Amino acid sequence: MGNVLTRRELLSHSTVLLLLVPAIAGCASSSGGSPGSSSCDGISETSTVTNSHTHTLCVLTSDLTSPPAAGVTYTTSTNSGHNHTVMLSQTQLQSIESGGSVTVPTSSPAPHNFTIMKA
Repeated sequence: MGNVLTRRELLSHSTVLLLLVPAIAGCASSSGGSPGSSSCDGISETSTVTNSHTHTLCVLTSDLTSPPAAGVTYTTSTNSGHNHTVMLSQTQLQSIESGGSVTVPTSSPAPHNFTIMKA
């Protein structure tokens, strides 16, 4: 019976797994930044409140300084069991980089708005 875990071992392994799952999910949820994490290599914004919750978004500095011609699609943080996508065009990225402010909606259902500007 060398493969049987004691109750203490089971609880210890389960606790580690439960702590790692949210951390890994937060790191893997973004196509263009690190929503949900405490560090953002760019501009971090919080959305408007919709259905009693918000989302965060990280617009990468590299996308602002060298905006792709096709623009960028980002994935917001996960909250209330879901996330959204946000699309920024090259023109919008250039506007933000030059000191402007851009307000964009997220994907549906129940979209939020993000106002993105440099601090």
